[in-house]
Amino acid sequence: MSSKKTPHRLTIVHFTLAAVWALLTIPTVVWWRESILWVAFMSIYAIVIAHLSAAGAARAEQEAEK
Repeated sequence: MSSKKTPHRLTIVHFTLAAVWALLTIPTVVWWRESILWVAFMSIYAIVIAHLSAAGAARAEQEAEK
């Protein structure tokens, strides 16, 4: 896989996952509002994504310094 395709693919993945999570707000508000397991899952997902975003930003900063 060439490195030029990777940022584009990651962008598509991020937008797709953002859309999925946006669509999941409907059942969250209607049916799952009292589910502790669902809240825990959303929290873990947010933490993982935050770390991946920070790692990507750090990597981009390293590439910019070269």
